Amino acid sequence: MRIIALSAFFMVLFSIGTLAQQGSVNIVQPQEMDSLLVRDMNWHLENPQWEGYRIQIYFEAGNNSKRRAQDVIEGFIMEFNDIPAYLSFKEPYYRVRVGNFHTRLQAAAAIKEISKIYSGAFIVRESINPEIPSFQDLNPPEQEKIEPEQENIEP
Repeated sequence: MRIIALSAFFMVLFSIGTLAQQGSVNIVQPQEMDSLLVRDMNWHLENPQWEGYRIQIYFEAGNNSKRRAQDVIEGFIMEFNDIPAYLSFKEPYYRVRVGNFHTRLQAAAAIKEISKIYSGAFIVRESINPEIPSFQDLNPPEQEKIEPEQENIEP
C-alpha cells in the first residue's frame, strides 16, 4: 500500500513540474544556408526536370484500353482535381499516373487518400518535368454558359 501511495505522490509531483514549463524555440541557422537555398532555387529554374515520384492508378493493354484509361483519368480528376494527372502509352500499356512528388514521403501521404478509391494504386519513381502539361491543362473543364437575361419589352 505504501508503494502505491509513494508512486502516486511522485507522479503528482512530476506532473505539476511539467505543467509549469513554458518556453520558446530559437532556430540558429548558418548564413550559408540562405545562399544554398538560393543556389537550389536557381538550379531548379535552369533544370526544371527532377527525379521524383508519381502514383500509378491504372495500366492495361488490349482492346479499348485507351478508352478505359481516359475514363479512369476523368474519374480521377472529378475526385482529386488538385492533383495533376498524366495519360501515357509505353508499349503495350496505357498508364495513368498522378502527382508531381519530390519525395516518396509526399507520395505516401497522397496514396492514403487515393487508394480509398483506386485500391490497386502504387508509387513509382519517375522523371518529373513540370513543363509537360497535365491532362487537366490539356482538357480544361467546360465553362457553363450563362445567358444574359432578356428584358421583356412590350410593344
